[in-house]
Amino acid sequence: MTATATQAFPQWFVEAEEGRRAFIMSHLPAHLPGLEIAPYFHPVSDRSKHDVFYVDCIDNDEIQRKAAVNPGSVGREVPWIDAVWVPGKRLSKCVDGRRFGYAIASHVLEHVPNPLGWLQEILECVEVGGRVAILLPHKHYTMDYYRAPTTFAQVVGWSIEKPSRPTATQVMDFLSQSFFDDGTVSFATPLPPFEQARRHYSDRQAVDFARHVHGTDSYLDVHCTVWTPESFVEIFQRIRRVGLIDAEVSGPHTGFKGSPQAEFLVYLEKTSPAA
Repeated sequence: MTATATQAFPQWFVEAEEGRRAFIMSHLPAHLPGLEIAPYFHPVSDRSKHDVFYVDCIDNDEIQRKAAVNPGSVGREVPWIDAVWVPGKRLSKCVDGRRFGYAIASHVLEHVPNPLGWLQEILECVEVGGRVAILLPHKHYTMDYYRAPTTFAQVVGWSIEKPSRPTATQVMDFLSQSFFDDGTVSFATPLPPFEQARRHYSDRQAVDFARHVHGTDSYLDVHCTVWTPESFVEIFQRIRRVGLIDAEVSGPHTGFKGSPQAEFLVYLEKTSPAA
């Protein structure tokens, strides 16, 4: 965020965001070229301070159109994307073979239908010893509260099936088990049973959307996966042990300056040339 873009925000908010950014970057080799996936209007890395390459799955025109109707983008600068990660094309090809000392993905992985395959492609672009910072929503403090955490079997299964869009099952799970969180929900005590929760979608709507996605191969943006800090670390340690990813997990980190309760941070450090 530039100085101009922060003028509309109170000082405490600006300091919190800068604190969050500083903590995340402090665990990365920020003196090296970096890669940030889908920064949208809220990048972690700062182009005025770091050599960073931005990629997204949509082009700059589409990003600008989305940001123009998103209330969260008001007062923020939408950075220019350097390359589009074209569906079906490896990330390494999309960035023309560039290698990076680190990568960042803030609140992106939960939208990815094949998270292991996606991370493998990012690690392919990172030097050995480099790190990937991943920020994710904590299911206990978000609309995913009632959903079951993603399992080891699901992550591995999706890496074999290689879905390029959220599947009917992923769409069904999100729409039928998430609830409407307008920002006023207190997670200090257990929430009422799901049957009493305020919902975005009815079961009937969830079924209809899932059928539509399956029948038309449409893309519907949902949380394909559900995580807690503990479940992410446990699953990706298992994935490393069976040789499906060449990276060590560090973290999780929660409660650092500027980080909301609903967020956690983990790092993957690349350990060998084969990602």
